[in-house]
Amino acid sequence: MSDNVTDDLKASALAYHRLPKPGKLAIQATKPLATQHDLALAYTPGVAVACLAIAADPSEAATLTSRANLVAVVTNGTAVLGLGNIGALAGLPVMEGKAALFADLVGINGVPILINETLPARVVDIVSGIATSFGAIQLEDFAAPECFTIEEQLRARLTKPVLHDDQHGTAVVTLAALINATRRSGVDLCASVIGQIGLGAAGSGIVRLLQAYGVRHVLGTDPNPGAVARLTATGGEGVTLTALMQRADIVIACTGVKGLIRPEWVRKGQVILALSNPDAEIEPLVARAQGAAFAADGKGINNVLAFPGLFKGALEARATRFTDAMLMAAANAIASLARGDELVPDPLDRELHAHVTAAVRAAAGE
Repeated sequence: MSDNVTDDLKASALAYHRLPKPGKLAIQATKPLATQHDLALAYTPGVAVACLAIAADPSEAATLTSRANLVAVVTNGTAVLGLGNIGALAGLPVMEGKAALFADLVGINGVPILINETLPARVVDIVSGIATSFGAIQLEDFAAPECFTIEEQLRARLTKPVLHDDQHGTAVVTLAALINATRRSGVDLCASVIGQIGLGAAGSGIVRLLQAYGVRHVLGTDPNPGAVARLTATGGEGVTLTALMQRADIVIACTGVKGLIRPEWVRKGQVILALSNPDAEIEPLVARAQGAAFAADGKGINNVLAFPGLFKGALEARATRFTDAMLMAAANAIASLARGDELVPDPLDRELHAHVTAAVRAAAGE
Protein backbone atom coordinates (compact mmCIF):
# COMPACT_ATOMS: atom_id res chain seq x y z
CA MET A 1 0.00 0.00 0.00
CA SER A 2 1.14 3.57 -0.68
CA ASP A 3 3.43 5.25 1.83
CA ASN A 4 1.06 8.22 1.63
CA VAL A 5 -1.78 6.20 3.17
CA THR A 6 -1.50 6.91 6.89
CA ASP A 7 -2.77 4.64 9.65
CA ASP A 8 -5.53 7.17 10.37
CA LEU A 9 -6.65 7.14 6.73
CA LYS A 10 -6.59 3.34 6.63
CA ALA A 11 -8.80 3.20 9.72
CA SER A 12 -11.16 5.84 8.33
CA ALA A 13 -11.43 4.06 4.96
CA LEU A 14 -12.22 0.71 6.54
CA ALA A 15 -14.82 2.28 8.84
CA TYR A 16 -16.38 4.12 5.88
CA HIS A 17 -16.81 0.89 3.93
CA ARG A 18 -18.05 -1.13 6.94
CA LEU A 19 -20.48 1.25 8.64
CA PRO A 20 -23.39 1.62 9.07
CA LYS A 21 -23.82 -1.20 6.51
CA PRO A 22 -21.13 -2.99 4.51
CA GLY A 23 -20.40 -1.53 1.09
CA LYS A 24 -21.59 1.54 -0.80
CA LEU A 25 -24.63 0.28 -2.72
CA ALA A 26 -28.25 -0.77 -2.21
CA ILE A 27 -31.14 -1.62 -4.55
CA GLN A 28 -34.33 0.34 -3.98
CA ALA A 29 -37.75 0.09 -5.58
CA THR A 30 -38.81 3.09 -7.67
CA LYS A 31 -42.56 2.34 -7.62
CA PRO A 32 -44.96 2.05 -4.66
CA LEU A 33 -45.49 -1.42 -3.17
CA ALA A 34 -47.91 -0.59 -0.38
CA THR A 35 -51.16 -2.22 -1.51
CA GLN A 36 -52.44 -5.39 -3.17
CA HIS A 37 -53.09 -3.32 -6.30
CA ASP A 38 -49.46 -2.19 -6.33
CA LEU A 39 -48.37 -5.81 -5.99
CA ALA A 40 -50.65 -6.86 -8.86
CA LEU A 41 -49.05 -4.24 -11.10
CA ALA A 42 -45.44 -4.74 -10.04
CA TYR A 43 -45.56 -8.51 -10.14
CA THR A 44 -48.21 -11.03 -11.10
CA PRO A 45 -50.47 -10.65 -13.02
CA GLY A 46 -49.72 -7.11 -14.24
CA VAL A 47 -46.07 -7.71 -15.01
CA ALA A 48 -47.12 -10.09 -17.80
CA VAL A 49 -48.50 -7.12 -19.72
CA ALA A 50 -45.07 -5.53 -19.78
CA CYS A 51 -43.41 -8.84 -20.71
CA LEU A 52 -45.71 -9.32 -23.70
CA ALA A 53 -45.22 -5.73 -24.84
CA ILE A 54 -41.44 -6.25 -24.89
CA ALA A 55 -41.79 -9.60 -26.64
CA ALA A 56 -43.79 -7.85 -29.38
CA ASP A 57 -41.47 -4.84 -29.56
CA PRO A 58 -38.02 -5.15 -27.88
CA SER A 59 -37.56 -1.36 -27.93
CA GLU A 60 -40.26 -1.19 -25.25
CA ALA A 61 -37.65 -2.47 -22.77
CA ALA A 62 -36.34 1.10 -22.69
CA THR A 63 -39.68 2.46 -21.48
CA LEU A 64 -41.00 -0.44 -19.39
CA THR A 65 -37.84 -1.45 -17.49
CA SER A 66 -34.80 0.22 -15.92
CA ARG A 67 -32.50 -1.25 -18.59
CA ALA A 68 -31.98 2.06 -20.40
CA ASN A 69 -30.50 3.53 -17.22
CA LEU A 70 -28.55 0.46 -16.11
CA VAL A 71 -24.79 0.03 -16.59
CA ALA A 72 -22.72 -3.07 -15.95
CA VAL A 73 -19.46 -2.12 -14.23
CA VAL A 74 -17.24 -5.06 -15.14
CA THR A 75 -13.79 -6.14 -13.99
CA ASN A 76 -11.56 -9.17 -13.74
CA GLY A 77 -9.26 -7.40 -11.27
CA THR A 78 -6.08 -7.73 -13.31
CA ALA A 79 -5.07 -4.05 -13.02
CA VAL A 80 -6.81 -2.48 -10.03
CA LEU A 81 -5.81 1.16 -9.47
CA GLY A 82 -2.04 1.15 -8.87
CA LEU A 83 -2.34 -2.09 -6.92
CA GLY A 84 -1.91 -4.47 -9.85
CA ASN A 85 -3.42 -7.91 -10.36
CA ILE A 86 -5.19 -8.40 -7.03
CA GLY A 87 -8.17 -10.30 -8.41
CA ALA A 88 -11.80 -9.53 -9.14
CA LEU A 89 -13.09 -9.83 -5.58
CA ALA A 90 -10.49 -7.41 -4.22
CA GLY A 91 -11.50 -4.98 -6.98
CA LEU A 92 -15.14 -4.94 -5.86
CA PRO A 93 -14.78 -1.78 -3.69
CA VAL A 94 -13.67 0.09 -6.84
CA MET A 95 -16.64 -1.22 -8.82
CA GLU A 96 -19.00 -0.25 -6.00
CA GLY A 97 -17.38 3.16 -5.97
CA LYS A 98 -17.99 3.61 -9.69
CA ALA A 99 -21.63 2.57 -9.26
CA ALA A 100 -22.07 4.91 -6.29
CA LEU A 101 -20.68 7.82 -8.31
CA PHE A 102 -23.00 6.98 -11.19
CA ALA A 103 -25.98 7.07 -8.82
CA ASP A 104 -25.02 10.21 -6.94
CA LEU A 105 -23.69 12.35 -9.78
CA VAL A 106 -25.97 11.52 -12.73
CA GLY A 107 -28.70 9.18 -11.48
CA ILE A 108 -27.51 6.06 -13.31
CA ASN A 109 -27.86 2.58 -11.80
CA GLY A 110 -24.56 0.69 -11.90
CA VAL A 111 -24.19 -3.02 -11.13
CA PRO A 112 -20.72 -4.40 -10.27
CA ILE A 113 -19.93 -7.54 -12.26
CA LEU A 114 -16.88 -9.58 -11.18
CA ILE A 115 -15.39 -12.07 -13.64
CA ASN A 116 -12.87 -14.67 -12.54
CA GLU A 117 -11.43 -15.07 -16.02
CA THR A 118 -8.39 -13.62 -17.80
CA LEU A 119 -8.62 -15.10 -21.30
CA PRO A 120 -10.01 -12.34 -23.55
CA ALA A 121 -12.27 -14.67 -25.56
CA ARG A 122 -13.84 -16.04 -22.38
CA VAL A 123 -14.32 -12.55 -20.91
CA VAL A 124 -15.99 -11.41 -24.13
CA ASP A 125 -18.30 -14.43 -24.11
CA ILE A 126 -19.28 -13.87 -20.46
CA VAL A 127 -19.97 -10.15 -20.86
CA SER A 128 -21.84 -10.70 -24.12
CA GLY A 129 -23.93 -13.35 -22.42
CA ILE A 130 -25.21 -10.97 -19.73
CA ALA A 131 -25.26 -7.76 -21.78
CA THR A 132 -28.99 -7.95 -22.57
CA SER A 133 -29.75 -6.80 -19.01
CA PHE A 134 -27.88 -3.52 -19.45
CA GLY A 135 -28.04 -0.33 -21.45
CA ALA A 136 -24.25 0.04 -21.52
CA ILE A 137 -21.04 -1.70 -20.41
CA GLN A 138 -18.24 -0.03 -18.47
CA LEU A 139 -15.01 -2.04 -18.41
CA GLU A 140 -12.74 -1.27 -15.47
CA ASP A 141 -9.32 -2.37 -14.24
CA PHE A 142 -8.52 -4.81 -17.05
CA ALA A 143 -4.80 -5.17 -17.71
CA ALA A 144 -3.10 -4.35 -21.01
CA PRO A 145 -2.75 -5.69 -23.64
CA GLU A 146 -5.76 -7.98 -23.07
CA CYS A 147 -7.99 -4.95 -22.40
CA PHE A 148 -7.62 -3.77 -26.00
CA THR A 149 -8.81 -7.08 -27.43
CA ILE A 150 -11.68 -7.35 -24.94
CA GLU A 151 -13.03 -3.89 -25.67
CA GLU A 152 -12.61 -4.22 -29.43
CA GLN A 153 -14.43 -7.55 -29.58
CA LEU A 154 -17.24 -6.42 -27.29
CA ARG A 155 -17.78 -3.32 -29.41
CA ALA A 156 -18.00 -5.54 -32.48
CA ARG A 157 -20.49 -7.95 -30.88
CA LEU A 158 -22.78 -5.57 -28.97
CA THR A 159 -25.06 -2.82 -30.26
CA LYS A 160 -24.70 -0.71 -27.13
CA PRO A 161 -22.08 1.65 -25.66
CA VAL A 162 -18.96 -0.14 -24.37
CA LEU A 163 -16.16 1.85 -22.77
CA HIS A 164 -12.95 0.79 -21.04
CA ASP A 165 -12.74 3.66 -18.58
CA ASP A 166 -9.04 3.26 -17.80
CA GLN A 167 -8.33 4.00 -21.46
CA HIS A 168 -10.94 6.47 -22.59
CA GLY A 169 -12.17 8.13 -19.41
CA THR A 170 -8.59 8.92 -18.47
CA ALA A 171 -7.91 10.13 -22.02
CA VAL A 172 -10.91 12.48 -21.96
CA VAL A 173 -9.84 14.15 -18.71
CA THR A 174 -6.22 14.38 -19.86
CA LEU A 175 -7.31 16.06 -23.09
CA ALA A 176 -9.45 18.50 -21.09
CA ALA A 177 -6.49 19.41 -18.88
CA LEU A 178 -4.22 19.88 -21.89
CA ILE A 179 -6.75 22.08 -23.69
CA ASN A 180 -6.63 24.47 -20.74
CA ALA A 181 -2.87 24.19 -20.09
CA THR A 182 -1.94 24.96 -23.69
CA ARG A 183 -4.55 27.68 -24.07
CA ARG A 184 -3.24 29.49 -21.00
CA SER A 185 0.35 29.03 -22.12
CA GLY A 186 -0.40 30.35 -25.60
CA VAL A 187 0.73 27.03 -27.10
CA ASP A 188 -0.84 25.07 -29.97
CA LEU A 189 -1.68 21.65 -28.52
CA CYS A 190 -1.77 19.94 -31.89
CA ALA A 191 1.67 21.28 -32.80
CA SER A 192 3.21 20.36 -29.43
CA VAL A 193 5.51 17.39 -28.91
CA ILE A 194 3.70 15.02 -26.56
CA GLY A 195 5.73 12.59 -24.46
CA GLN A 196 3.79 9.61 -23.11
CA ILE A 197 5.56 7.65 -20.37
CA GLY A 198 3.86 4.29 -19.95
CA LEU A 199 1.90 2.77 -22.83
CA GLY A 200 -0.50 0.49 -21.00
CA ALA A 201 -4.26 0.94 -20.99
CA ALA A 202 -4.30 4.58 -19.85
CA GLY A 203 -1.24 5.68 -21.81
CA SER A 204 -2.40 4.06 -25.04
CA GLY A 205 -5.88 5.51 -24.63
CA ILE A 206 -4.45 9.00 -24.12
CA VAL A 207 -2.23 8.73 -27.21
CA ARG A 208 -5.08 7.44 -29.35
CA LEU A 209 -7.45 10.29 -28.39
CA LEU A 210 -4.77 12.98 -28.74
CA GLN A 211 -3.93 11.71 -32.23
CA ALA A 212 -7.63 11.72 -33.12
CA TYR A 213 -7.80 15.30 -31.80
CA GLY A 214 -5.04 16.31 -34.21
CA VAL A 215 -1.78 16.00 -32.26
CA ARG A 216 0.89 15.19 -34.83
CA HIS A 217 4.04 14.36 -32.86
CA VAL A 218 3.92 11.78 -30.06
CA LEU A 219 6.92 10.27 -28.31
CA GLY A 220 6.48 7.24 -26.11
CA THR A 221 8.43 4.98 -23.80
CA ASP A 222 7.59 1.72 -22.09
CA PRO A 223 9.64 -1.27 -20.92
CA ASN A 224 7.33 -3.55 -22.94
CA PRO A 225 8.46 -3.68 -26.60
CA GLY A 226 4.96 -4.70 -27.66
CA ALA A 227 3.53 -1.50 -26.19
CA VAL A 228 6.09 0.59 -28.07
CA ALA A 229 5.29 -1.31 -31.27
CA ARG A 230 1.60 -0.42 -30.87
CA LEU A 231 2.61 3.24 -30.58
CA THR A 232 4.82 3.23 -33.67
CA ALA A 233 2.07 1.47 -35.63
CA THR A 234 -0.11 4.55 -35.09
CA GLY A 235 2.62 6.99 -36.14
CA GLY A 236 4.23 7.64 -32.77
CA GLU A 237 7.96 7.44 -32.04
CA GLY A 238 9.49 5.15 -29.46
CA VAL A 239 12.29 6.78 -27.44
CA THR A 240 14.14 6.43 -24.15
CA LEU A 241 12.83 8.06 -21.00
CA THR A 242 15.63 10.63 -20.88
CA ALA A 243 15.20 11.50 -24.57
CA LEU A 244 11.49 11.95 -24.03
CA MET A 245 12.06 14.35 -21.14
CA GLN A 246 14.53 16.33 -23.24
CA ARG A 247 12.31 16.62 -26.31
CA ALA A 248 8.69 16.74 -25.12
CA ASP A 249 6.77 19.97 -24.58
CA ILE A 250 4.09 18.05 -22.69
CA VAL A 251 4.89 15.01 -20.53
CA ILE A 252 2.18 12.57 -19.47
CA ALA A 253 3.04 9.66 -17.18
CA CYS A 254 0.90 6.61 -16.40
CA THR A 255 3.34 4.04 -15.06
CA GLY A 256 2.47 3.33 -11.43
CA VAL A 257 6.12 4.00 -10.54
CA LYS A 258 6.47 6.51 -7.72
CA GLY A 259 9.20 9.11 -8.30
CA LEU A 260 10.06 7.87 -11.80
CA ILE A 261 10.58 11.40 -13.14
CA ARG A 262 13.66 12.98 -11.62
CA PRO A 263 13.27 16.66 -10.74
CA GLU A 264 16.39 17.62 -12.71
CA TRP A 265 14.82 16.23 -15.90
CA VAL A 266 12.01 18.81 -15.89
CA ARG A 267 12.58 21.59 -18.43
CA LYS A 268 11.34 25.12 -17.93
CA GLY A 269 7.92 25.63 -19.48
CA GLN A 270 7.01 21.96 -19.77
CA VAL A 271 3.54 20.71 -18.88
CA ILE A 272 3.80 17.67 -16.59
CA LEU A 273 0.83 15.41 -15.89
CA ALA A 274 1.98 12.59 -13.58
CA LEU A 275 -1.23 10.58 -13.40
CA SER A 276 -0.42 7.40 -11.49
CA ASN A 277 -2.49 6.77 -8.38
CA PRO A 278 -2.00 6.69 -5.48
CA ASP A 279 1.61 7.92 -6.00
CA ALA A 280 2.66 10.21 -8.84
CA GLU A 281 5.81 9.88 -10.94
CA ILE A 282 6.70 13.37 -9.70
CA GLU A 283 4.83 15.53 -7.23
CA PRO A 284 3.26 18.59 -8.91
CA LEU A 285 4.87 21.02 -6.44
CA VAL A 286 8.28 19.57 -7.21
CA ALA A 287 7.71 19.81 -10.97
CA ARG A 288 6.57 23.42 -10.70
CA ALA A 289 9.57 24.27 -8.53
CA GLN A 290 11.76 22.95 -11.34
CA GLY A 291 10.13 25.30 -13.84
CA ALA A 292 7.14 23.39 -15.20
CA ALA A 293 4.49 25.77 -16.55
CA PHE A 294 1.71 23.48 -15.32
CA ALA A 295 1.86 20.27 -13.30
CA ALA A 296 -0.84 18.00 -11.91
CA ASP A 297 -1.31 14.45 -10.66
CA GLY A 298 -3.95 11.75 -10.88
CA LYS A 299 -5.80 13.03 -7.82
CA GLY A 300 -6.91 16.06 -9.82
CA ILE A 301 -6.80 14.72 -13.38
CA ASN A 302 -9.16 11.88 -12.58
CA ASN A 303 -11.64 10.04 -14.78
CA VAL A 304 -14.50 10.67 -12.34
CA LEU A 305 -14.76 13.98 -14.18
CA ALA A 306 -15.71 12.15 -17.36
CA PHE A 307 -17.31 8.73 -17.03
CA PRO A 308 -20.62 9.70 -15.33
CA GLY A 309 -21.55 12.20 -18.02
CA LEU A 310 -20.17 10.02 -20.82
CA PHE A 311 -22.50 7.17 -19.91
CA LYS A 312 -25.47 9.36 -19.04
CA GLY A 313 -25.21 11.19 -22.35
CA ALA A 314 -24.81 7.96 -24.32
CA LEU A 315 -27.82 6.37 -22.60
CA GLU A 316 -30.02 9.42 -23.08
CA ALA A 317 -29.11 9.52 -26.77
CA ARG A 318 -29.83 5.78 -27.15
CA ALA A 319 -26.37 5.56 -28.69
CA THR A 320 -25.16 2.18 -29.93
CA ARG A 321 -21.47 2.99 -29.38
CA PHE A 322 -19.07 5.62 -28.11
CA THR A 323 -17.41 7.71 -30.82
CA ASP A 324 -14.39 9.99 -30.77
CA ALA A 325 -16.77 12.91 -31.31
CA MET A 326 -18.51 12.02 -28.03
CA LEU A 327 -15.19 11.72 -26.17
CA MET A 328 -13.94 15.07 -27.51
CA ALA A 329 -17.25 16.73 -26.69
CA ALA A 330 -16.85 15.54 -23.11
CA ALA A 331 -13.28 16.85 -22.95
CA ASN A 332 -14.31 20.27 -24.25
CA ALA A 333 -17.20 20.42 -21.79
CA ILE A 334 -14.90 19.59 -18.86
CA ALA A 335 -12.30 22.12 -19.98
CA SER A 336 -14.88 24.89 -20.34
CA LEU A 337 -15.91 24.69 -16.67
CA ALA A 338 -12.44 25.01 -15.10
CA ARG A 339 -12.05 28.19 -13.09
CA GLY A 340 -9.07 30.34 -12.13
CA ASP A 341 -5.82 28.35 -12.17
CA GLU A 342 -7.61 24.99 -12.38
CA LEU A 343 -6.84 22.74 -15.31
CA VAL A 344 -10.09 20.86 -14.65
CA PRO A 345 -13.13 21.63 -12.47
CA ASP A 346 -14.26 20.11 -9.18
CA PRO A 347 -15.51 16.53 -9.84
CA LEU A 348 -18.29 16.98 -7.26
CA ASP A 349 -19.78 19.90 -9.21
CA ARG A 350 -23.19 18.67 -10.42
CA GLU A 351 -23.24 21.37 -13.10
CA LEU A 352 -20.12 19.76 -14.59
CA HIS A 353 -21.76 16.35 -15.03
CA ALA A 354 -24.94 17.85 -16.45
CA HIS A 355 -22.80 19.83 -18.90
CA VAL A 356 -20.82 16.75 -19.98
CA THR A 357 -24.04 14.74 -20.33
CA ALA A 358 -25.58 17.36 -22.62
CA ALA A 359 -22.42 17.64 -24.73
CA VAL A 360 -22.12 13.87 -25.18
CA ARG A 361 -25.82 13.52 -25.96
CA ALA A 362 -25.56 16.21 -28.63
CA ALA A 363 -22.43 14.67 -30.15
CA ALA A 364 -24.10 11.25 -30.24
CA GLY A 365 -27.06 12.75 -32.06
CA GLU A 366 -24.76 14.29 -34.66
